[in-house]
Amino acid sequence: MLFFSYGLAALAVTFAPRVAAVASTDSYTDADVMQSGYLPNHNMDPNVVNSAQFGQLWKVPFNSKEQFYAKPLVYTPLAGGAQILFLASSQNYIRTVNAKTGVVLNSRQVHTPFLQSDIGCTDIPNTIGITGTPVIDPATDIAYFFSKTYIPNFRYAGNTGTFNGVYYFHGVNVNTLADVFPPILVDGSVADNAPQKYFVGGVILQRPSLLQVGSVVYGAFGGHCDLFNYTGVVIGVDVNQQKIVTQFATESGPLAEQTNIWNDNGGGGQAGIWMGGMALSSDSGRLFFVTGNGGAHQNQGTPAAGSSGCQTLGEACINLNIGDGGKLALADYFQPYDYQNMDGGDQDFGAGGVALLNPSPFSGTGVAKMAVTAGKNGKIYILNANNLGGYRLGVGQTDGVIQTIVTDKAVFGGSGSYPLEGGYIYSTPVGYPTYAYKLGFSDGGVPVFALAGQTNEVSAGRIGVGVPTITSYQGQAGTGILWMTDPDAGLRAWNAVPVGGVLKTIPLPQVGGANKFQRPAFGDARLYVTDSNGNLYCLGSPVNLPLNCTSPVQFGNVALGSSAHSNVTCKTNIAITSINGMTVGDPHFEVSNATLPKGPLAAGVTFTFPVTWDLTNSSAANMVNASSGNVDPGIKSTPLTLYTTNAVAGYTTAFPIGLTGTEVSQAAYLSLTPVTVDYSGLVLLPGQSTPTASLPFVIGNLGLSPMTILGYAYTTDDLGQVDTTFTNVTFFANGTALLGEGFTSDNLPPQGTVVQPNQQISIDSTFYPYAGVGSYNSYLMVYTDGGSAETTLEGSASTAPIANFSISNGEGGWLPGTNLLMDFGDCAPGSTQGLQIQICNNGGSVLDISKSKPPNGVFHPDDPTELHEEQQIPIGACAYGNVLFTPPTIEYNAADVIYTNTWTLNTADLTFGVHVVQIQGTLVSNKVGPTNSTNQAVYTYLGCYKDSPGGGARLLPSQLYVGANNSNNNCQQHCYTAAAGAYAFEGTEYQTECYCGNNPPSTQWLVADAYCSFACSGDGTDACGGTGGYISIYYDATKYTPGNNSVIITGPTGGPVTVQSAGNYNYVGCYSEATTGRALSALQPKAPTSGFTIELCEAACQGYQLFGMEYSNECYCGNTLGAGSVNQTSSSPTTNGCSMLCTGNSTEYCGGPGRLDLYQLNGSVPIPTQTLSSAPTATGGPIVEMTAGPYNYVGCYIDNTNGRALSALQNPESGALNTPDKCATACAGYLYMGVEYGTQCYCDNVIGGGNGVAPGGNVSTANGCNMPCAGNSSEWCGGPNRLNLYTLNPNATIITPTPTPTPGAPITVGNFKAWSYMGCYTEATNTRALSGLQNPIPGAAVTVEACSAACSAYLYFGVEYSDECYCGNIINAGSVLATGTTPSANGCNMLCSGNSTEYCGGRNRLNMYNQIVSSSTTSSSVVTVSTTTTPTTSTVTTTSATSTTATTTVTTGTTSGSSTSTTSSTSTLPLSTTTTTTSLSSPTSSSTISSSSSSASSSPSLSTTSTIAVTSTTLTTVTTTSPSTTTTSTSTTTTSVPTVAPTTSTSTSSTVSSTTSSTSSTTTTSGTTTGTTSTSLTGSSTVSTTTVSSTTSSSSSLSTTTTTTSSTTSTTSSTTTVVPTPSQTSSSPWVYLGCANETNPRALNSASYADGTHMTIESCQAYCSSSTNNYRLAGLEYASQCFCGNALQQYSALGFTGCNMACTGNSSELCGGSSRLSVYNLTTYAPPAVVSAVGNYISQGCYNELANRRLLNGPSFTNATGMTVEACVGFCKGSSPSQAYAGVEYAQECYCGSSLPTGATTAPASSCNMLCKGNNKEFCGAGNLLNV
Repeated sequence: MLFFSYGLAALAVTFAPRVAAVASTDSYTDADVMQSGYLPNHNMDPNVVNSAQFGQLWKVPFNSKEQFYAKPLVYTPLAGGAQILFLASSQNYIRTVNAKTGVVLNSRQVHTPFLQSDIGCTDIPNTIGITGTPVIDPATDIAYFFSKTYIPNFRYAGNTGTFNGVYYFHGVNVNTLADVFPPILVDGSVADNAPQKYFVGGVILQRPSLLQVGSVVYGAFGGHCDLFNYTGVVIGVDVNQQKIVTQFATESGPLAEQTNIWNDNGGGGQAGIWMGGMALSSDSGRLFFVTGNGGAHQNQGTPAAGSSGCQTLGEACINLNIGDGGKLALADYFQPYDYQNMDGGDQDFGAGGVALLNPSPFSGTGVAKMAVTAGKNGKIYILNANNLGGYRLGVGQTDGVIQTIVTDKAVFGGSGSYPLEGGYIYSTPVGYPTYAYKLGFSDGGVPVFALAGQTNEVSAGRIGVGVPTITSYQGQAGTGILWMTDPDAGLRAWNAVPVGGVLKTIPLPQVGGANKFQRPAFGDARLYVTDSNGNLYCLGSPVNLPLNCTSPVQFGNVALGSSAHSNVTCKTNIAITSINGMTVGDPHFEVSNATLPKGPLAAGVTFTFPVTWDLTNSSAANMVNASSGNVDPGIKSTPLTLYTTNAVAGYTTAFPIGLTGTEVSQAAYLSLTPVTVDYSGLVLLPGQSTPTASLPFVIGNLGLSPMTILGYAYTTDDLGQVDTTFTNVTFFANGTALLGEGFTSDNLPPQGTVVQPNQQISIDSTFYPYAGVGSYNSYLMVYTDGGSAETTLEGSASTAPIANFSISNGEGGWLPGTNLLMDFGDCAPGSTQGLQIQICNNGGSVLDISKSKPPNGVFHPDDPTELHEEQQIPIGACAYGNVLFTPPTIEYNAADVIYTNTWTLNTADLTFGVHVVQIQGTLVSNKVGPTNSTNQAVYTYLGCYKDSPGGGARLLPSQLYVGANNSNNNCQQHCYTAAAGAYAFEGTEYQTECYCGNNPPSTQWLVADAYCSFACSGDGTDACGGTGGYISIYYDATKYTPGNNSVIITGPTGGPVTVQSAGNYNYVGCYSEATTGRALSALQPKAPTSGFTIELCEAACQGYQLFGMEYSNECYCGNTLGAGSVNQTSSSPTTNGCSMLCTGNSTEYCGGPGRLDLYQLNGSVPIPTQTLSSAPTATGGPIVEMTAGPYNYVGCYIDNTNGRALSALQNPESGALNTPDKCATACAGYLYMGVEYGTQCYCDNVIGGGNGVAPGGNVSTANGCNMPCAGNSSEWCGGPNRLNLYTLNPNATIITPTPTPTPGAPITVGNFKAWSYMGCYTEATNTRALSGLQNPIPGAAVTVEACSAACSAYLYFGVEYSDECYCGNIINAGSVLATGTTPSANGCNMLCSGNSTEYCGGRNRLNMYNQIVSSSTTSSSVVTVSTTTTPTTSTVTTTSATSTTATTTVTTGTTSGSSTSTTSSTSTLPLSTTTTTTSLSSPTSSSTISSSSSSASSSPSLSTTSTIAVTSTTLTTVTTTSPSTTTTSTSTTTTSVPTVAPTTSTSTSSTVSSTTSSTSSTTTTSGTTTGTTSTSLTGSSTVSTTTVSSTTSSSSSLSTTTTTTSSTTSTTSSTTTVVPTPSQTSSSPWVYLGCANETNPRALNSASYADGTHMTIESCQAYCSSSTNNYRLAGLEYASQCFCGNALQQYSALGFTGCNMACTGNSSELCGGSSRLSVYNLTTYAPPAVVSAVGNYISQGCYNELANRRLLNGPSFTNATGMTVEACVGFCKGSSPSQAYAGVEYAQECYCGSSLPTGATTAPASSCNMLCKGNNKEFCGAGNLLNV
């Protein structure tokens, strides 16, 4: 209780006069003000904590990547009410949470957090906001904290960046989180003791918890990984004055480092304060802290007092006096004698804070107050808080401190203490147990700590272990609990007092791994802790207790051999049905269930039962090798648990009660601690004296009678041997006692010494490795009249560790150790490269890595645990750090980006020194577009911009084209050649659009590159703008410098230019308007919003021979020039009148008033005019014929690149007479024709061989098409390997490609062979447009010609999506001609996968072709099917081919107002091949049949009977030639047909009403039907087109054409089955995700197959999840297609409707729809992995191939389709002889070997990343890499 009183007294002094009546269980600072770590006031009863009643009460998650380095605070506001938690995070969020329920009460983000990426230090990831634990003033409800953020453009340009980082000091009301004063900017403040040092927040970190003393709040600051120019500093803010009142710098004076370069590492002297997050400790008028590495060394060997005023306080424990107004001044310090070595080895003294200990019991002779601190140097320092120790004031100029406990184990986070039961301190080194040291005293009464015990558990082997914190239940002895947080284990607890050298574990509920350097915060019987994922946990016991009992029950002192009795009194809080019994944890405590009340108990009933502590059969038996029960004297406690059945729900049924007392021995009782005195290892350095190590052990008397020491002996024999030989301890004349070989003591009590009851004597012992390197041990026996005991003395000596450092060279070798540059060289965007750091220990003792600050970001360790701080490298071993360089993807032509970072390393090898590995790599973007004379890209990426901001003009006004082949490569080529001197800027937008301009875009519209995420339509790996109107802009560096608004345009001096060419059009002059009408009158396109440019006008006039710009913004097109329009004589715009600037581009001329800048397609021939005399005439040599017969000129093309460009028909006419016209006549029927070599003529329907436009433009002498025609020397006919190429006239009846301005652009194949091009068609509504045969050829081989061959048996074929081919005899409902005349407009703009010079449809678009059938009469018809409502499907298929013919006549007529009708028509059909298939299903249905046909002739025909086959239906039609009646009898069986969503199509002229039931029906016609046309077709082949539409109703409509009027009665007998509704089925482990839209590229594009007859959901899932594929997602589309992938591609999303097509293999399932996928997710999906073992073959890792031979050079084989790891292992195992090693490489290769050769090197596991060809769930090496 003394300590508890002192603790409250200390708080009162610390906060006077600001203390308020806070709750006693609040934690409004980090632990206690002295940082002793002892908290007696939180009702943490170990009997409850160690029971089933203690558990997780709630858990609250927060934001992604949000972490809590600041500890939670627990506080009860002044207004009262429930306790709250105050949280502050790395994202600068502050929150309050109800401490009981976990409900978030308030939340606020005070600032944008600072980005970790701006400093390169990985100690705190992602963001750095509030990292020091705040403090709450209980007098005002105000919480105070420091927050790190930015002031944009504060110190240099930019919103972020290290130098713009700042700190603010905040005070907020905990009830509202509102600021109580404006945040105080810390930056720029100056240190009191070093005026030249000023605060720069970006380079410094506020990590320690805050401290409030009076009205001043103190915060301490350190650095980020020792980077930048920083100095450790303590800042005090007076919250009343709301200003900084003091600032103390840890490095000052003339020796301190001082530069004003912010990023100069070490430039400020360092000596940072971070202390593992512990708070500054205080005992009112002073504060204490510890510093880290310092840059200056004022102390250089001469001893100095702590009051000497040292100014360079690195590696020091510091005491600052708090003066008037909160001013700080140095009062005292301690600096270890070897601090310079600590600096060199990065053994930060300041890794842990200072714990001030309670003077009771922690005091002794000459020591009124003690302090404990420990750090990375493996020593625990016990300091006199009133005289810290200065520098080298100890014996032999060592440390003048109370005690140094040498552990050789690094401590981060500090120590904790427990002032009861004799006094203990605790320390948890990284990777070791928690150690408990018990207070003892020397014979002179000086305090000495000795190891008393340790935990069985070890801490995480990496930094982040927490700070020991100890609680007791209301300050009572025997109730201490030691708490520790751990980065791996989460939270742990033990009984605070060791028993038998072991701290007993208290099991706790599992929480996540704790964040670095945490400790739990305590409330009322609850604790709160956060984990590394940002979750907040509350642990405690239920508040609903059925009983209120005496607890703990105190037995007092009970002597061994006796017993004691006590009573437990309980009162019921609720009605209890029964008390079922009780249990006790220690059998020496005895209870009887018979003493408990029987039967029900009402609420408020009191009962009592006895407990006996029976020690009558226990006696002190402290003898060697003795084993007995719990009989050693001391405080004992155990839980007693009552079990109840409650009458009220919600109350616990197990109630713990604490039993405690003190065992005493009337006789003397020897205590010898610790069990083992471990001096650890000493390092022997050449040329230096042999070191020693000193540790205490304690001889104590736990009995109540005096104890006499009888003697000492030691042995090195095993104590378990029968013949163990002991040697008596020898005392030398100087008083030194030999405790064994190498162990001595200078104060061992002599024989006969009497130890009084409860007295303890601390004995100093020393280890001296007299024999040099080796291990030493001695078992020391102590004999007394109170028993005998032994302790083990052990130590070792070895030579120093030697660190050997090297960096890999990327070729399997290592660079010299002096090289500190890790250079990755040039790397491609999105790639991953790896290099290694290697540290080997070539010395004689374990090598510690004392500092490791790895890179983060694009450079990062492959595994964050590699080369971690405090990692130990055994003798002769090496440790590795694999650094990965993962540069991002960047836009094409972006400037090279040089990335740099560092990995800072140091080791315990004192000769090693800090190694700062400089890491660099260059990201080199892909280069596209035109290049300059040095082969560098002309255009450089400028950025992503918001285009047409505010609805205004475009940033780049000239749109050159919109196309499916758009890419920045193509657009840059156009912009570079479009205008004289080229454009300065190029931009792409909306995937397909290309823009150019010469005005710099304003930076105000510059956005993040992520906004430009649209894949270019012509290059899926390139970005062409983004959704929402964003444009990707590039610039010509010779014309523009970023940041400069001026542009240098190459061209005529003094202003705008006359564009000389645009696309395939050449400038022909400035022309006047015509005398009557327009000069160009065919078309005047509408001006775009941004205004016309020459290029935009050219694009708008595609297909015309001429275009011209007039009056700035008027564009005109035509094929002839109007009468009177003449070329002006001058070429000067100011003279000829074409002097007005283009509205869309002020750098171009666009005609003038009455003047056109005129351009001609490949213009070098006379311009056609309406009046020949008004047009100029070309003279001076051969010309290019622009038209030849029905063909138009395309350009000069290369021939014989990879075969003939045109090869279908070669030289069909006489070469001697060859001209373009002759060749055109000979090539009739072909799409293309070309003339070559003067004498040659070629024809074809495709341009083959990879041939394209010849360079040289339209100048024949330049492009090579310069040989005169043999038949007319005034015309050009190609040249050597050059064709003058022509294509069919687009104005002819046959549809052909539109002339394109893009050289070498793909074409739409027109009529060819037996096929007629119909146009670009949309997909059907509820099925494929063509559903007869799907994908009959491989997708990679699809061309128009290949698809036509595969569909030769069908009337129609179409190509779609680049690689899909479809055939059919009808075009299904909803498929219509797409709008637009160009591929980019109508959507048929995707290149054939088998021929990139042709278009093969597009997304939901087909290039549709109809088979041309010869006949005596011309008949053209299109078969389509249309329906109007959901529950009906109608399909009509008509197939015609050449065969024996017959004539069928069907006539439809009407009579006005009558109910009779006749349907008759006549047609000639091949009887053997005519099939009509109709599928109709509906409970009640109405259908409309619409037929349209065109015929050149009509004639009567014989009447006949025709039988038409219907699916499950037979329809017989009997027709006569007389106009009487036609009777139709139908017998139908309707089967299950899927429900789809049809569309509606038009019908004409005839209506038939009918009523249909499920059994039979009679159809009666009424209304008026008018016949208009009669069709009679005779010939060997007939094409009939019919449109059929259905609706669900009670009427039926039949519409055809007719010439006859008659009446008809029709009777129908029908059996109908009701149609089931198909569904999306989820069958474990597959789960249906929803309906997704199809995209370009495909939404799921990893694997696919189609099955027109058997597709089901299950078959698709099996295909996607097979080992060959192994994909997470399966998608079904169009009823018959299956697609697989691991993620939906960009722009595809779930949530769409339209997945309504029944699967072809199961009509009760839905398989997507038109452009819709039914998407399923495999919940058991396992990503590819390295096979860990195959039988007894175990994975060895990823290995590099050797440079000079195969790594495994035994048998081998390759399997390009079925390779698996198992197959390779089986092959190697079965080889003769059997091979011990198997390796897979390149996904398909297997190699075997008997051993791994010397020099074999491993690569990062992630490098072996190629999937096995036979199993996509396994990795099979990579290029030159093997999984072994």
